[in-house]
Amino acid sequence: MKRTPRLLLAFLFILTLAFALPVSTRADGPVYGDTVEAGEVIERDLLLVGREVSIAGTVNGNVAVLGNRVVLTGVVDGNLVVAGQNVRIDGLVTGTVYTAALTVELGPGAVIGRDLDVIAVSLTAASGAEIRRDLNAIGLDAGLNSRVGRDLHTVIGPIQLYNGLMRLLGFEELTIELHFNAPASPPEGNGKLPSKGGRLLLLPPPEETPPAGFDWAKWSLDRLRVWGVLFVLGVIVLWRAPRAAEGSGQPLLTRPGRSLAIGLLALVLAIGLFGVGLLLFVLVFALGLGLNFLGLWQLTIAIWIAAAALLALFLTALWAFLVYGTKLIVIYAFSGWAFEKLFRKKAFWVHLLALLAGTLLYSLLTAIPYVGWILAVLTTAAGAGAAWLAWRENRQPTVVEAAPVSPPPKPRRGAAKT
Repeated sequence: MKRTPRLLLAFLFILTLAFALPVSTRADGPVYGDTVEAGEVIERDLLLVGREVSIAGTVNGNVAVLGNRVVLTGVVDGNLVVAGQNVRIDGLVTGTVYTAALTVELGPGAVIGRDLDVIAVSLTAASGAEIRRDLNAIGLDAGLNSRVGRDLHTVIGPIQLYNGLMRLLGFEELTIELHFNAPASPPEGNGKLPSKGGRLLLLPPPEETPPAGFDWAKWSLDRLRVWGVLFVLGVIVLWRAPRAAEGSGQPLLTRPGRSLAIGLLALVLAIGLFGVGLLLFVLVFALGLGLNFLGLWQLTIAIWIAAAALLALFLTALWAFLVYGTKLIVIYAFSGWAFEKLFRKKAFWVHLLALLAGTLLYSLLTAIPYVGWILAVLTTAAGAGAAWLAWRENRQPTVVEAAPVSPPPKPRRGAAKT
């Protein structure tokens, strides 16, 4: 009898758990339904599920919505959490709105009392809409004419998504900045100098603001942060996995050129993996919306939770390795080798001192203008390549060569035969 694949068992478990959730649509059940009628007032938290979800009444509580099309024209006295395909808000939400959708639209009557946190392909806000605190948005397209009370934190469009990824990986100099200069308005009198009463007015030259001095305090804090994080993580690795720390950097000492070349290719592929992760998130999100359209909202929630957890775990581990792990591999390889040659010992305190000096030197070198970011990129690539080569070597089985068998000694001449 063949064994059932583990993936199938996991899917059956998620399916069973999803359908074990209650599906009651009574007024006192966990799922209220898909509509809050106009004039209706509900004094509790709600979970609304359906293909077409409408909130036209008043809900005094928090509301969670799962629907393909969600329309809010009423009042939510609390927070609103929405996951859907098309979301339109044209009413009042006194708390914060959290939404993930393909399209999010704020109508002219939309009022959000606190923040709007949104992940969407398209975000539009009509004139008259109001966000009284912060707007935090990630998307590909946006048209915003609304009023925002405090700060805008937006990553909109492919260029900003790329810039956000580069900043996340610590490569600030690789971002793309677009600057658009508006044409200067023509002076009065159809291009002529301004005049008054037939007299020529001499305009004073614009005041030049003196350049700000170098902020040594901010620079020192930035360097201290870079050094401190690397050193603390390096100490943890030396304490818990000293062999892994030493073995991962060995290819850098024996094959530095190959390690760097492989690392540059691996770095490009790793950056592409973040885009693949985003695409997988969109596909899983669309799959969940399709299942919800068929009425399988329990399965939608289960798949979203499992997929989001796995993607977040994988992308976080990849980010931590690229930002910190690769640097520690290079620092430990070269500084550890140098200090072992200097002290002629392999004691823990020698490795700790090498880590201290290496992380401090790296944090200072990467602060050099126009050169530091190149060093950071090359360090990341070299560490990634060395880790790949070390992993490949550890996977190969160790071949033990048999000792050659010496032939039996020849009998001496004149020896007596038995």
